[in-house]
Amino acid sequence: MSKRSDVRMRELLASMASIAWDLSVTAITHRVLDEAMKIYGATAGILELTNESHQRGRLAKGKDAAALLEPAARDEAKLLRLELSTRQQHFARLVLGPKNGKDRYSLADRELGEALAGSAGVALENAQLYQDAADRARWLTASASLGTLLGGESLHHPRGLDEVAELARRESRAKYALLLTPIAGEAETGTSYRISGISEHVHRHLAGRVLLDVGTRHHLALRNTEPFVLAGPAQLLSLGELADGQATLVTELIARGTHSGLLVMIRAQGAENYRPVEEQMAGIFAANIAQGLGLVQMHHLREEVLLYLERERIARDLHDIVIQRIFAAGLGISALRKQLPTEAARERAAGIASELDTTIAELRATIYSLRVNSGQAETPSSRMLRTIRLASEPLEFTPALRLGDDLDALRDEATLGNLLAVLTEALSNVVRHARAHAVDLAVERTGDSLRLILHDDGIGFLAGGPESGLENMRQRAAELGGELKIDSTLGEGTTLHWVVPMPAGG
Repeated sequence: MSKRSDVRMRELLASMASIAWDLSVTAITHRVLDEAMKIYGATAGILELTNESHQRGRLAKGKDAAALLEPAARDEAKLLRLELSTRQQHFARLVLGPKNGKDRYSLADRELGEALAGSAGVALENAQLYQDAADRARWLTASASLGTLLGGESLHHPRGLDEVAELARRESRAKYALLLTPIAGEAETGTSYRISGISEHVHRHLAGRVLLDVGTRHHLALRNTEPFVLAGPAQLLSLGELADGQATLVTELIARGTHSGLLVMIRAQGAENYRPVEEQMAGIFAANIAQGLGLVQMHHLREEVLLYLERERIARDLHDIVIQRIFAAGLGISALRKQLPTEAARERAAGIASELDTTIAELRATIYSLRVNSGQAETPSSRMLRTIRLASEPLEFTPALRLGDDLDALRDEATLGNLLAVLTEALSNVVRHARAHAVDLAVERTGDSLRLILHDDGIGFLAGGPESGLENMRQRAAELGGELKIDSTLGEGTTLHWVVPMPAGG
Protein backbone atom coordinates (compact mmCIF):
# COMPACT_ATOMS: atom_id res chain seq x y z
CA MET A 1 0.00 0.00 0.00
CA SER A 2 1.40 3.42 -1.00
CA LYS A 3 1.88 6.21 1.51
CA ARG A 4 -0.92 8.16 -0.20
CA SER A 5 -3.29 5.19 0.03
CA ASP A 6 -2.33 4.70 3.67
CA VAL A 7 -3.17 8.35 4.42
CA ARG A 8 -6.50 8.08 2.61
CA MET A 9 -7.34 4.90 4.54
CA ARG A 10 -6.55 6.57 7.86
CA GLU A 11 -8.74 9.51 6.82
CA LEU A 12 -11.55 7.11 5.95
CA LEU A 13 -11.28 5.25 9.26
CA ALA A 14 -11.19 8.54 11.18
CA SER A 15 -14.27 9.75 9.29
CA MET A 16 -16.13 6.50 10.00
CA ALA A 17 -15.34 6.79 13.71
CA SER A 18 -16.44 10.42 13.76
CA ILE A 19 -19.71 9.63 11.99
CA ALA A 20 -20.58 6.75 14.32
CA TRP A 21 -19.75 8.74 17.47
CA ASP A 22 -23.21 10.37 17.77
CA LEU A 23 -26.67 8.79 17.75
CA SER A 24 -28.51 11.90 16.65
CA VAL A 25 -29.75 11.78 13.06
CA THR A 26 -29.31 15.53 12.68
CA ALA A 27 -25.75 15.39 14.00
CA ILE A 28 -24.88 12.40 11.80
CA THR A 29 -26.13 14.06 8.61
CA HIS A 30 -23.95 17.09 9.34
CA ARG A 31 -20.94 14.88 10.15
CA VAL A 32 -21.38 12.76 7.00
CA LEU A 33 -21.46 15.81 4.76
CA ASP A 34 -18.62 17.56 6.56
CA GLU A 35 -16.36 14.48 6.56
CA ALA A 36 -17.04 13.69 2.89
CA MET A 37 -16.28 17.26 1.83
CA LYS A 38 -13.12 17.29 3.96
CA ILE A 39 -11.75 14.01 2.55
CA TYR A 40 -12.10 15.15 -1.06
CA GLY A 41 -11.71 18.85 -0.62
CA ALA A 42 -15.13 19.42 -2.23
CA THR A 43 -16.37 23.02 -2.06
CA ALA A 44 -20.05 22.04 -2.22
CA GLY A 45 -22.15 19.11 -1.09
CA ILE A 46 -25.72 18.12 -0.47
CA LEU A 47 -27.26 15.30 1.55
CA GLU A 48 -30.93 14.46 1.12
CA LEU A 49 -32.72 12.15 3.58
CA THR A 50 -35.06 9.86 1.67
CA ASN A 51 -36.15 7.15 4.07
CA GLU A 52 -39.90 7.17 4.76
CA SER A 53 -39.54 5.83 8.29
CA HIS A 54 -37.47 8.80 9.39
CA GLN A 55 -37.53 12.56 9.07
CA ARG A 56 -37.12 13.81 5.55
CA GLY A 57 -35.04 16.83 4.71
CA ARG A 58 -32.12 18.24 2.81
CA LEU A 59 -28.79 19.58 4.04
CA ALA A 60 -26.70 21.68 1.65
CA LYS A 61 -23.29 23.29 2.17
CA GLY A 62 -21.08 25.32 -0.11
CA LYS A 63 -21.63 27.51 -3.15
CA ASP A 64 -24.12 26.31 -5.77
CA ALA A 65 -24.95 23.23 -3.68
CA ALA A 66 -28.58 23.18 -4.82
CA ALA A 67 -27.49 22.60 -8.43
CA LEU A 68 -25.89 19.30 -7.48
CA LEU A 69 -29.26 17.51 -7.52
CA GLU A 70 -29.87 18.34 -11.18
CA PRO A 71 -29.79 15.48 -13.72
CA ALA A 72 -26.43 14.22 -14.93
CA ALA A 73 -24.53 16.59 -17.22
CA ARG A 74 -21.32 16.50 -19.35
CA ASP A 75 -19.14 17.08 -16.30
CA GLU A 76 -20.74 14.24 -14.35
CA ALA A 77 -17.25 12.89 -13.71
CA LYS A 78 -16.62 15.91 -11.50
CA LEU A 79 -19.54 14.91 -9.24
CA LEU A 80 -19.59 12.10 -6.73
CA ARG A 81 -23.04 10.59 -6.14
CA LEU A 82 -23.42 8.12 -3.29
CA GLU A 83 -26.39 6.19 -1.92
CA LEU A 84 -26.44 5.75 1.87
CA SER A 85 -28.25 2.50 2.56
CA THR A 86 -28.21 -0.86 4.28
CA ARG A 87 -29.65 -4.12 3.01
CA GLN A 88 -32.98 -3.25 4.59
CA GLN A 89 -33.48 0.43 3.84
CA HIS A 90 -32.35 3.34 1.75
CA PHE A 91 -31.59 6.34 3.97
CA ALA A 92 -30.09 9.21 2.00
CA ARG A 93 -28.48 10.46 -1.18
CA LEU A 94 -25.12 12.29 -0.99
CA VAL A 95 -23.78 14.41 -3.85
CA LEU A 96 -20.38 16.17 -3.75
CA GLY A 97 -19.19 18.90 -6.07
CA PRO A 98 -15.84 18.85 -7.95
CA LYS A 99 -12.90 17.47 -6.04
CA ASN A 100 -10.65 20.28 -4.79
CA GLY A 101 -13.14 22.65 -6.41
CA LYS A 102 -12.27 21.60 -10.02
CA ASP A 103 -10.96 18.04 -10.39
CA ARG A 104 -12.67 14.84 -11.41
CA TYR A 105 -13.16 11.83 -9.15
CA SER A 106 -11.04 8.76 -9.83
CA LEU A 107 -12.11 5.14 -9.48
CA ALA A 108 -10.22 4.96 -6.18
CA ASP A 109 -12.13 8.03 -4.98
CA ARG A 110 -15.40 6.37 -5.80
CA GLU A 111 -14.42 3.14 -4.04
CA LEU A 112 -13.43 5.18 -0.99
CA GLY A 113 -16.78 6.99 -1.18
CA GLU A 114 -18.67 3.69 -1.32
CA ALA A 115 -16.94 2.59 1.88
CA LEU A 116 -17.79 5.89 3.54
CA ALA A 117 -21.41 5.66 2.34
CA GLY A 118 -21.75 2.14 3.74
CA SER A 119 -20.51 3.26 7.14
CA ALA A 120 -22.79 6.31 7.07
CA GLY A 121 -25.78 4.14 6.15
CA VAL A 122 -25.21 1.89 9.15
CA ALA A 123 -24.75 4.93 11.40
CA LEU A 124 -28.01 6.45 10.14
CA GLU A 125 -29.86 3.18 10.65
CA ASN A 126 -28.56 2.91 14.22
CA ALA A 127 -29.47 6.54 14.88
CA GLN A 128 -32.96 5.95 13.53
CA LEU A 129 -33.46 2.88 15.71
CA TYR A 130 -32.12 4.73 18.73
CA GLN A 131 -34.30 7.79 18.14
CA ASP A 132 -37.40 5.71 17.47
CA ALA A 133 -36.81 3.73 20.67
CA ALA A 134 -36.26 6.96 22.63
CA ASP A 135 -39.45 8.45 21.20
CA ARG A 136 -41.45 5.34 22.07
CA ALA A 137 -40.09 5.34 25.60
CA ARG A 138 -40.93 9.02 25.96
CA TRP A 139 -44.53 8.57 24.81
CA LEU A 140 -45.03 5.48 26.96
CA THR A 141 -43.75 7.35 30.02
CA ALA A 142 -46.19 10.17 29.22
CA SER A 143 -49.02 7.64 28.84
CA ALA A 144 -48.22 6.17 32.25
CA SER A 145 -48.72 9.57 33.88
CA LEU A 146 -52.22 10.09 32.46
CA GLY A 147 -53.89 8.34 35.38
CA THR A 148 -52.64 10.96 37.81
CA LEU A 149 -53.84 13.83 35.59
CA LEU A 150 -57.34 12.70 34.75
CA GLY A 151 -60.03 13.07 37.38
CA GLY A 152 -63.66 13.99 37.26
CA GLU A 153 -65.87 16.68 38.66
CA SER A 154 -68.73 15.58 36.44
CA LEU A 155 -69.49 12.93 33.86
CA HIS A 156 -68.97 15.22 30.85
CA HIS A 157 -66.23 17.53 32.20
CA PRO A 158 -63.28 15.65 33.72
CA ARG A 159 -60.50 17.56 35.42
CA GLY A 160 -56.91 17.69 34.16
CA LEU A 161 -57.55 17.98 30.42
CA ASP A 162 -55.42 21.14 30.15
CA GLU A 163 -52.54 19.24 31.75
CA VAL A 164 -53.08 16.35 29.33
CA ALA A 165 -53.03 18.74 26.36
CA GLU A 166 -49.81 20.32 27.62
CA LEU A 167 -48.24 16.89 28.06
CA ALA A 168 -49.18 16.01 24.47
CA ARG A 169 -47.73 19.31 23.24
CA ARG A 170 -44.39 18.66 24.92
CA GLU A 171 -44.08 15.04 23.80
CA SER A 172 -45.04 15.85 20.21
CA ARG A 173 -42.71 18.89 20.14
CA ALA A 174 -45.65 20.98 18.96
CA LYS A 175 -46.44 24.63 19.54
CA TYR A 176 -50.13 24.07 20.34
CA ALA A 177 -52.22 21.14 21.50
CA LEU A 178 -56.00 20.95 21.89
CA LEU A 179 -58.32 18.30 23.30
CA LEU A 180 -61.74 18.29 21.66
CA THR A 181 -64.61 16.37 23.23
CA PRO A 182 -68.00 15.74 21.59
CA ILE A 183 -70.94 17.83 22.70
CA ALA A 184 -73.13 15.79 25.05
CA GLY A 185 -75.91 14.15 23.05
CA GLU A 186 -73.87 14.23 19.80
CA ALA A 187 -71.13 11.77 20.73
CA GLU A 188 -72.27 9.09 18.27
CA THR A 189 -72.44 10.85 14.91
CA GLY A 190 -72.17 14.61 15.53
CA THR A 191 -69.41 16.91 14.30
CA SER A 192 -69.69 19.48 17.09
CA TYR A 193 -66.95 19.55 19.69
CA ARG A 194 -66.00 21.54 22.76
CA ILE A 195 -62.39 22.65 23.33
CA SER A 196 -62.04 20.90 26.69
CA GLY A 197 -58.26 21.04 27.07
CA ILE A 198 -55.66 23.57 25.92
CA SER A 199 -51.89 23.63 26.20
CA GLU A 200 -49.52 26.51 26.71
CA HIS A 201 -49.44 29.16 23.95
CA VAL A 202 -53.18 28.66 23.22
CA HIS A 203 -55.30 31.74 23.94
CA ARG A 204 -57.19 31.20 27.20
CA HIS A 205 -60.44 32.49 25.72
CA LEU A 206 -60.54 29.42 23.47
CA ALA A 207 -61.09 27.19 26.51
CA GLY A 208 -64.66 25.91 26.38
CA ARG A 209 -65.27 27.18 22.83
CA VAL A 210 -67.83 25.09 20.94
CA LEU A 211 -66.81 24.25 17.37
CA LEU A 212 -69.58 23.38 14.94
CA ASP A 213 -69.16 21.07 11.94
CA VAL A 214 -65.51 20.26 12.63
CA GLY A 215 -63.69 18.98 9.55
CA THR A 216 -66.79 18.93 7.33
CA ARG A 217 -65.56 21.70 5.03
CA HIS A 218 -62.62 19.55 3.91
CA HIS A 219 -64.54 16.25 4.21
CA LEU A 220 -62.22 14.89 6.90
CA ALA A 221 -63.01 11.49 8.41
CA LEU A 222 -62.62 11.94 12.17
CA ARG A 223 -64.07 8.67 13.46
CA ASN A 224 -62.62 5.16 13.33
CA THR A 225 -59.53 6.54 11.62
CA GLU A 226 -55.77 6.25 12.03
CA PRO A 227 -53.72 9.31 13.07
CA PHE A 228 -53.15 11.66 10.14
CA VAL A 229 -51.21 14.84 9.41
CA LEU A 230 -52.63 17.99 7.83
CA ALA A 231 -50.61 20.76 6.18
CA GLY A 232 -52.14 23.28 8.58
CA PRO A 233 -54.77 23.59 11.32
CA ALA A 234 -57.22 25.57 9.14
CA GLN A 235 -58.28 22.34 7.40
CA LEU A 236 -59.69 21.17 10.73
CA LEU A 237 -60.23 24.30 12.86
CA SER A 238 -61.16 27.73 11.57
CA LEU A 239 -59.45 29.47 14.50
CA GLY A 240 -57.44 32.54 13.57
CA GLU A 241 -55.48 32.35 16.82
CA LEU A 242 -53.72 29.23 15.53
CA ALA A 243 -52.99 30.52 12.03
CA ASP A 244 -49.22 30.54 12.64
CA GLY A 245 -49.25 26.76 13.02
CA GLN A 246 -48.21 24.35 10.30
CA ALA A 247 -47.97 20.54 10.41
CA THR A 248 -51.04 19.35 12.36
CA LEU A 249 -51.28 15.83 13.77
CA VAL A 250 -54.85 14.65 14.47
CA THR A 251 -55.50 11.54 16.54
CA GLU A 252 -58.85 10.11 17.58
CA LEU A 253 -59.59 9.46 21.24
CA ILE A 254 -61.07 6.01 20.92
CA ALA A 255 -61.21 3.02 23.23
CA ARG A 256 -63.39 -0.10 22.92
CA GLY A 257 -65.07 1.40 19.87
CA THR A 258 -66.22 4.52 21.74
CA HIS A 259 -65.32 7.89 20.24
CA SER A 260 -64.34 10.30 23.03
CA GLY A 261 -62.97 13.18 20.97
CA LEU A 262 -59.83 14.35 19.16
CA LEU A 263 -56.29 15.26 20.15
CA VAL A 264 -54.83 17.94 17.87
CA MET A 265 -51.10 18.80 17.95
CA ILE A 266 -49.89 21.74 15.84
CA ARG A 267 -46.23 22.43 15.12
CA ALA A 268 -44.80 25.88 14.43
CA GLN A 269 -44.04 27.03 10.92
CA GLY A 270 -40.70 25.74 9.70
CA ALA A 271 -40.62 22.84 12.16
CA GLU A 272 -40.00 19.26 11.01
CA ASN A 273 -42.95 17.24 9.86
CA TYR A 274 -44.24 14.39 12.00
CA ARG A 275 -42.48 11.06 11.53
CA PRO A 276 -44.39 7.79 11.26
CA VAL A 277 -43.22 6.66 14.70
CA GLU A 278 -44.53 9.91 16.19
CA GLU A 279 -47.89 9.39 14.53
CA GLN A 280 -48.00 5.81 15.84
CA MET A 281 -47.11 6.73 19.43
CA ALA A 282 -49.45 9.73 19.45
CA GLY A 283 -52.23 7.34 18.47
CA ILE A 284 -51.36 5.07 21.41
CA PHE A 285 -51.23 8.10 23.72
CA ALA A 286 -54.66 9.22 22.48
CA ALA A 287 -56.06 5.72 23.04
CA ASN A 288 -54.78 5.87 26.63
CA ILE A 289 -56.50 9.25 27.08
CA ALA A 290 -59.75 7.71 25.82
CA GLN A 291 -59.26 4.78 28.19
CA GLY A 292 -58.77 7.21 31.09
CA LEU A 293 -61.86 9.21 30.14
CA GLY A 294 -63.79 5.96 29.93
CA LEU A 295 -62.68 5.02 33.45
CA VAL A 296 -63.75 8.46 34.70
CA GLN A 297 -67.16 7.99 33.11
CA MET A 298 -67.46 4.47 34.53
CA HIS A 299 -66.64 5.86 37.97
CA HIS A 300 -69.38 8.47 37.66
CA LEU A 301 -71.84 5.95 36.29
CA ARG A 302 -71.06 3.67 39.23
CA GLU A 303 -71.73 6.59 41.59
CA GLU A 304 -75.02 7.26 39.81
CA VAL A 305 -76.01 3.59 40.13
CA LEU A 306 -75.16 3.63 43.84
CA LEU A 307 -77.15 6.84 44.23
CA TYR A 308 -80.09 5.28 42.40
CA LEU A 309 -79.96 2.18 44.62
CA GLU A 310 -79.82 4.35 47.73
CA ARG A 311 -82.79 6.41 46.54
CA GLU A 312 -84.67 3.18 45.85
CA ARG A 313 -83.88 1.90 49.36
CA ILE A 314 -85.05 5.16 50.93
CA ALA A 315 -88.24 5.09 48.87
CA ARG A 316 -88.90 1.48 49.86
CA ASP A 317 -88.36 2.24 53.57
CA LEU A 318 -90.62 5.27 53.37
CA HIS A 319 -93.34 3.21 51.73
CA ASP A 320 -93.07 0.02 53.77
CA ILE A 321 -92.29 1.46 57.20
CA VAL A 322 -92.93 5.18 57.59
CA ILE A 323 -96.21 5.44 55.68
CA GLN A 324 -97.58 2.29 57.29
CA ARG A 325 -96.85 3.64 60.77
CA ILE A 326 -98.39 7.02 59.98
CA PHE A 327 -101.42 5.28 58.49
CA ALA A 328 -101.77 3.15 61.63
CA ALA A 329 -101.49 6.25 63.82
CA GLY A 330 -104.23 7.89 61.76
CA LEU A 331 -106.50 4.92 62.24
CA GLY A 332 -105.85 5.01 65.98
CA ILE A 333 -106.70 8.70 66.20
CA SER A 334 -109.90 8.14 64.19
CA ALA A 335 -110.94 5.39 66.58
CA LEU A 336 -110.05 7.51 69.61
CA ARG A 337 -112.05 10.45 68.27
CA LYS A 338 -115.35 8.66 68.94
CA GLN A 339 -114.51 8.35 72.62
CA LEU A 340 -113.57 11.99 73.22
CA PRO A 341 -116.04 13.81 75.54
CA THR A 342 -116.26 17.24 73.86
CA GLU A 343 -116.90 18.45 70.34
CA ALA A 344 -113.76 20.64 70.43
CA ALA A 345 -111.61 17.61 71.27
CA ARG A 346 -113.22 15.57 68.50
CA GLU A 347 -112.58 18.39 65.96
CA ARG A 348 -108.99 18.60 67.11
CA ALA A 349 -108.57 14.86 66.61
CA ALA A 350 -110.15 15.12 63.16
CA GLY A 351 -107.65 17.87 62.27
CA ILE A 352 -104.73 15.71 63.36
CA ALA A 353 -106.02 12.80 61.27
CA SER A 354 -106.36 15.13 58.29
CA GLU A 355 -102.77 16.33 58.76
CA LEU A 356 -101.59 12.73 58.79
CA ASP A 357 -103.45 12.04 55.54
CA THR A 358 -101.76 15.10 53.97
CA THR A 359 -98.38 13.87 55.23
CA ILE A 360 -98.98 10.46 53.67
CA ALA A 361 -99.87 12.12 50.32
CA GLU A 362 -96.69 14.22 50.43
CA LEU A 363 -94.60 11.17 51.27
CA ARG A 364 -96.10 9.29 48.33
CA ALA A 365 -95.15 12.21 46.04
CA THR A 366 -91.63 12.16 47.46
CA ILE A 367 -91.37 8.41 46.89
CA TYR A 368 -92.49 8.88 43.29
CA SER A 369 -89.88 11.60 42.67
CA LEU A 370 -87.16 9.39 44.16
CA ARG A 371 -88.05 6.54 41.82
CA VAL A 372 -88.38 8.61 38.65
CA ASN A 373 -85.20 8.60 36.57
CA SER A 374 -83.58 11.97 37.16
CA GLY A 375 -81.68 11.89 33.86
CA GLN A 376 -82.92 13.74 30.78
CA ALA A 377 -82.94 12.36 27.26
CA GLU A 378 -81.19 15.53 26.11
CA THR A 379 -78.73 17.51 28.20
CA PRO A 380 -79.15 21.29 28.67
CA SER A 381 -75.99 22.03 26.65
CA SER A 382 -77.24 19.86 23.79
CA ARG A 383 -80.60 21.70 23.81
CA MET A 384 -78.77 25.03 23.74
CA LEU A 385 -76.60 23.88 20.84
CA ARG A 386 -79.65 22.71 18.87
CA THR A 387 -81.38 26.04 19.50
CA ILE A 388 -78.31 27.99 18.36
CA ARG A 389 -77.97 25.84 15.24
CA LEU A 390 -81.56 26.48 14.20
CA ALA A 391 -81.55 30.20 15.00
CA SER A 392 -78.22 30.91 13.23
CA GLU A 393 -78.96 28.82 10.13
CA PRO A 394 -79.78 31.88 7.95
CA LEU A 395 -76.38 33.45 8.75
CA GLU A 396 -73.60 33.11 6.19
CA PHE A 397 -71.06 32.41 8.94
CA THR A 398 -70.83 30.28 12.06
CA PRO A 399 -71.04 32.11 15.40
CA ALA A 400 -68.04 31.78 17.73
CA LEU A 401 -69.61 29.89 20.61
CA ARG A 402 -68.56 29.15 24.18
CA LEU A 403 -70.66 27.02 26.53
CA GLY A 404 -69.54 26.94 30.17
CA ASP A 405 -68.55 23.72 31.90
CA ASP A 406 -71.39 23.52 34.44
CA LEU A 407 -74.40 24.10 32.20
CA ASP A 408 -75.49 20.46 32.19
CA ALA A 409 -76.16 20.80 35.92
CA LEU A 410 -78.97 23.26 35.13
CA ARG A 411 -82.15 21.37 36.01
CA ASP A 412 -84.69 24.17 36.46
CA GLU A 413 -86.91 23.93 33.40
CA ALA A 414 -88.28 27.47 33.77
CA THR A 415 -84.80 29.00 33.70
CA LEU A 416 -83.66 26.77 30.84
CA GLY A 417 -86.81 27.46 28.82
CA ASN A 418 -86.38 31.23 29.18
CA LEU A 419 -82.70 30.95 28.24
CA LEU A 420 -83.50 29.02 25.06
CA ALA A 421 -86.15 31.58 24.11
CA VAL A 422 -83.70 34.45 24.65
CA LEU A 423 -81.05 32.67 22.55
CA THR A 424 -83.55 32.32 19.72
CA GLU A 425 -84.67 35.95 19.94
CA ALA A 426 -81.14 37.36 20.19
CA LEU A 427 -79.87 35.44 17.15
CA SER A 428 -83.06 36.27 15.26
CA ASN A 429 -82.35 39.97 15.81
CA VAL A 430 -78.85 39.49 14.41
CA VAL A 431 -80.24 37.72 11.34
CA ARG A 432 -82.93 40.35 10.67
CA HIS A 433 -81.29 43.61 11.65
CA ALA A 434 -77.56 43.53 12.43
CA ARG A 435 -75.97 42.95 8.99
CA ALA A 436 -73.12 41.38 10.94
CA HIS A 437 -70.10 39.46 9.67
CA ALA A 438 -69.22 37.83 13.00
CA VAL A 439 -70.99 36.91 16.23
CA ASP A 440 -69.42 35.92 19.56
CA LEU A 441 -71.80 34.06 21.85
CA ALA A 442 -71.14 32.78 25.37
CA VAL A 443 -73.43 31.03 27.88
CA GLU A 444 -71.87 30.27 31.27
CA ARG A 445 -72.45 30.06 34.99
CA THR A 446 -70.54 32.64 37.01
CA GLY A 447 -70.92 32.25 40.76
CA ASP A 448 -74.65 32.26 41.43
CA SER A 449 -75.57 33.73 38.04
CA LEU A 450 -76.39 32.39 34.61
CA ARG A 451 -75.07 34.66 31.84
CA LEU A 452 -75.75 34.97 28.15
CA ILE A 453 -73.43 37.38 26.34
CA LEU A 454 -73.81 38.03 22.61
CA HIS A 455 -71.68 40.45 20.60
CA ASP A 456 -72.04 41.18 16.89
CA ASP A 457 -70.02 43.48 14.61
CA GLY A 458 -73.10 44.76 12.80
CA ILE A 459 -74.51 48.22 12.18
CA GLY A 460 -75.79 48.79 15.73
CA PHE A 461 -78.84 50.89 16.59
CA LEU A 462 -80.00 53.88 18.61
CA ALA A 463 -82.13 53.55 21.72
CA GLY A 464 -85.78 54.56 21.41
CA GLY A 465 -86.73 52.48 18.39
CA PRO A 466 -89.06 49.46 18.33
CA GLU A 467 -88.06 47.04 21.08
CA SER A 468 -90.63 44.27 21.02
CA GLY A 469 -88.00 41.53 20.91
CA LEU A 470 -85.74 43.25 23.44
CA GLU A 471 -88.72 43.87 25.71
CA ASN A 472 -89.56 40.17 25.65
CA MET A 473 -86.00 39.32 26.67
CA ARG A 474 -86.11 41.98 29.39
CA GLN A 475 -89.38 40.59 30.78
CA ARG A 476 -88.00 37.04 30.81
CA ALA A 477 -85.00 38.26 32.80
CA ALA A 478 -87.21 40.20 35.22
CA GLU A 479 -89.45 37.18 35.85
CA LEU A 480 -86.38 35.27 37.00
CA GLY A 481 -85.02 38.15 39.08
CA GLY A 482 -82.37 39.16 36.55
CA GLU A 483 -81.74 41.92 34.03
CA LEU A 484 -80.97 42.68 30.40
CA LYS A 485 -78.31 45.20 29.36
CA ILE A 486 -77.76 46.40 25.80
CA ASP A 487 -74.68 48.30 24.60
CA SER A 488 -74.95 49.39 20.97
CA THR A 489 -73.10 51.95 18.85
CA LEU A 490 -73.97 52.85 15.27
CA GLY A 491 -71.50 51.22 12.91
CA GLU A 492 -69.71 49.32 15.67
CA GLY A 493 -72.12 46.54 16.61
CA THR A 494 -74.13 45.48 19.63
CA THR A 495 -73.41 43.63 22.87
CA LEU A 496 -76.21 41.97 24.81
CA HIS A 497 -75.89 40.85 28.45
CA TRP A 498 -78.74 38.70 29.81
CA VAL A 499 -78.05 37.76 33.42
CA VAL A 500 -80.33 35.87 35.82
CA PRO A 501 -79.70 34.24 39.22
CA MET A 502 -79.25 30.49 39.32
CA PRO A 503 -82.24 28.74 40.88
CA ALA A 504 -81.78 26.96 44.19
CA GLY A 505 -80.52 23.43 43.57
CA GLY A 506 -79.61 24.19 39.96
